[in-house]
Amino acid sequence: MIVMLIIGIGLMSLTPKFTSKSVGIDPQLDYLDKLIKAEWERSIELGQPIVMTGFKGSANILNHDKETKTIPDIKEVVDAVINRYQTQGNEYAIRVYPDGMCDYFELTLDDGRVIESIPLLMTTRYKNAEE
Repeated sequence: MIVMLIIGIGLMSLTPKFTSKSVGIDPQLDYLDKLIKAEWERSIELGQPIVMTGFKGSANILNHDKETKTIPDIKEVVDAVINRYQTQGNEYAIRVYPDGMCDYFELTLDDGRVIESIPLLMTTRYKNAEE
């Protein structure tokens, strides 16, 4: 019974790793979700909205502390829509608010996929092509 208990505990600790691989957590979405949540924590500390600045033509985003963050496994963001408005120029700004929400945004990637935010959940997903 002790051996079975040890094997069971071992399998329980490995299950999340296998599940994330089989479910296919996307590295871009996971990265953006973690970045948004980190900036949210910072906005709570400061008691004001935080602005992340992204750059079309690259995969880079500057966080509040002006550190360059790079969205993994993409070459570039080719277009950005923030709060339903088409951005002009090469920069776009995404705000994260201390009350637990972020701007609505759509980032069009170089491969044609579109990442959109879910502001009240402070998470991201791929936008359906037929929308």
